[in-house]
Amino acid sequence: MIKPLFGFKTNPFAKDIDSKNIFMSASMKELFSRLDYLQQTRGLMLLTGEPGVGKTMAIRAFIEQLNPSLYSYVYVPLSTVSNADFYRQLCFQLTGEYSYRKAACFHKIQSAIIDLINNKKKVPLVVIDESHLLKPDNLYEIQIILNFDMDSTDPVIFIIIGQTHLRDTIARQVHRALNQRIVLRYVLQPLDKNEAKEYILHHLKIAGCKSNIFNDAALEALYGNAQGNPREMGNLAWKAIMVAAGEKKQLITEEEVYTASKELQ
Repeated sequence: MIKPLFGFKTNPFAKDIDSKNIFMSASMKELFSRLDYLQQTRGLMLLTGEPGVGKTMAIRAFIEQLNPSLYSYVYVPLSTVSNADFYRQLCFQLTGEYSYRKAACFHKIQSAIIDLINNKKKVPLVVIDESHLLKPDNLYEIQIILNFDMDSTDPVIFIIIGQTHLRDTIARQVHRALNQRIVLRYVLQPLDKNEAKEYILHHLKIAGCKSNIFNDAALEALYGNAQGNPREMGNLAWKAIMVAAGEKKQLITEEEVYTASKELQ
């Protein structure tokens, strides 16, 4: 009932949006600019931001635009593991095998990276998501893993993604060596008020909707409730669409947004 009523071909706020259709806010554009720079320099990048601002989605889009004949990526989403399991997880992602001995895993990890560069002529890209959940020992090990040729080269692109407080964690004295290794750091920001409106209209358009189904007050309410957080705005907008569809209304007002916000609490 929802799709025909509003002319949708797909859910406008689905998580599996094509990376080509990501809304490019000013902050998102700056992030991609820095990622382009990282391609040239390699090394370690710290990407942080509040939940729902689009960190992982941005990195997915970045990876999808890379030439697979020139880059080989590893994505590690599970961060709440022991030190040994962290090594095994990364080792398995890179090599398809692992060892129960940390030293053996370390050797396999570095050998796999060197093999990609020297023999397969590919740049390794390692992404550790939800890194704010990493144990202190795991953060310490990252600096060890990235030590190549007596710490004289940066052969791999290594991106650690986490919530904003990860910056404070890495800034602690115990992680000073890791902090010094970071060549790029960026905080992805929520949308401002104008971008929030454009974000909603952008997603309606790519879903096949030919007109704006939210009035100005509804758009203000979406922004006010979510404070420019894209994921929260999308969830709230979709719930408001469902509320309106239940009432067979094709124009969504702040009343539907208010009702939706109460149901999502």
